[in-house]
Amino acid sequence: MTKAAFTILGSSAGMPQAGRINSGYVLEVDARLFQFDCGGGVCHAFRRYGFDPLAVERIVISHTHPDHVSDLPLFIQMEYLAGRREPFVIHLPDEAVDSMKSLFRAMYLIQQKLPFELSLAPVSAGEAIEAEGVKIEPIANSHLVKYAPFVREYGLKSKQESYSYLIKVGGKSLLYSADLGTEGDILGYLDGLDVLVIESTHIDLERVIENAAECGVGRVVLTHIAEEYDVAKALVMGQKAGMANLMIAHDGLRIEL
Repeated sequence: MTKAAFTILGSSAGMPQAGRINSGYVLEVDARLFQFDCGGGVCHAFRRYGFDPLAVERIVISHTHPDHVSDLPLFIQMEYLAGRREPFVIHLPDEAVDSMKSLFRAMYLIQQKLPFELSLAPVSAGEAIEAEGVKIEPIANSHLVKYAPFVREYGLKSKQESYSYLIKVGGKSLLYSADLGTEGDILGYLDGLDVLVIESTHIDLERVIENAAECGVGRVVLTHIAEEYDVAKALVMGQKAGMANLMIAHDGLRIEL
């Protein structure tokens, strides 16, 4: 029987905090690891919670805001220093592939120097990432749509690509929202969901709670917590709605699937 768990390495919103690390999550499937997002401090948290860099099969990135990718080059360096030899894949928005390759080269993470094959694979909505019993379905969201006027004005190549991920493993399902435009980006994916890990910064929590209750979501975990976020108010809102399964994320929280 497959044993799976989802560990929150970093639960902070964009502003770095003394008590929370930026966005980063590890999916454990038996002895295999899948890293989701890689914000500031994630490599430190990865080691602090006892994970093995050589057990990571791939990294999956939601979007390229710094609080979700700033530790990515360091993660590659960590793999190198740990003695990795197996191929390594980073899944990320298509618009970021070439830029990330250039960033790696600027940091001397040169493919010809690395003792393992490093691949950057573009993510596309509707095209699942499948890896021996693990299915990761990208769901395009509207988090970066607000940048469209700047893209047009300055002739940028950005496509405002941002993704949530629906993870299915061992008969269980978990939706990692990453950052959203609104909660409406993911409400259509809640039916029968075992765990919803949803950011707290850009959503109407009351609407999320109502829909999660209607859809029978097993557990709701609020993450991407800002320093000024009213945690007590959020928990009271959950209690009033009869949702005893609402919880606030903290760094190191391990969620069994």
